[in-house]
Amino acid sequence: MSLLGQEFYPTPETSGSSLYVYGLAWGINNRILKGSKYKKAVVKGWNTITGYVHENGMLGYVQPIGAAPGNASADKTEVYGLGAFLSAGFEIYKMVKGN
Repeated sequence: MSLLGQEFYPTPETSGSSLYVYGLAWGINNRILKGSKYKKAVVKGWNTITGYVHENGMLGYVQPIGAAPGNASADKTEVYGLGAFLSAGFEIYKMVKGN
């Protein structure tokens, strides 16, 4: 949740992670980033994030909306987190399909 203070927020996080995965995949798809260098990070990030999707489809460990990192848990979700996750998935789909 905080790249500078993992000891304060030791739980998993999916919203910011989804945005990073989205950005990397978008960069590959738009030929700004070299796939040979960044695809592994995209796949690793995606595989990690999808591990926090519940059987009912809810994405857990989404940070609460705020001006600073906040505690998240398996049962915490927010609409923006799901939007980031779906955006990442769509860019990965395009990356895999070569579009």
